[in-house]
Amino acid sequence: MRAVIRKIIMVGILIFGVAVMNSWVANAQDDLQSASEVIRNQRKIYIEKIMELTPQEKEAFWPLYAEYESGLSKIRGKRIELAMNIVQNHGILSDTEAIAMLKQKLRIDVDELKFKLSYVAKFMQVLPGRKVARFYQAENRFDTAAISELYRNIPVIR
Repeated sequence: MRAVIRKIIMVGILIFGVAVMNSWVANAQDDLQSASEVIRNQRKIYIEKIMELTPQEKEAFWPLYAEYESGLSKIRGKRIELAMNIVQNHGILSDTEAIAMLKQKLRIDVDELKFKLSYVAKFMQVLPGRKVARFYQAENRFDTAAISELYRNIPVIR
């Protein structure tokens, strides 16, 4: 099971990394949109494998998850937009612009954390505490791998 989950994450991240790089090179918004959709699907498959939900839990969890994912995708979109901006301008940023981008990145991190915290109680209404904790752990694992791949492809600001 662990090997299958690892493969799901790696395939999704690889597809995302290639599509993001193609998007930056060609500046094609469609490629980025397609990559985001692939990642969303890979994330859902990963969550489904990890969660081991009962039929009743599935019925309550997935609609709430769709709402959660929709809100988070807006925040994640800001992170990708910032990453693209850094890629396009990393060699020509002034100190002021670099600090502004740093602050923007940190605000995105804070917004994401606040959003995730706001859903803990909602997930607690449909799942037992251990499964809520498992969900957030699975989300964190997937996010860590995806964000690591995204940032690995971003040049250091000069």
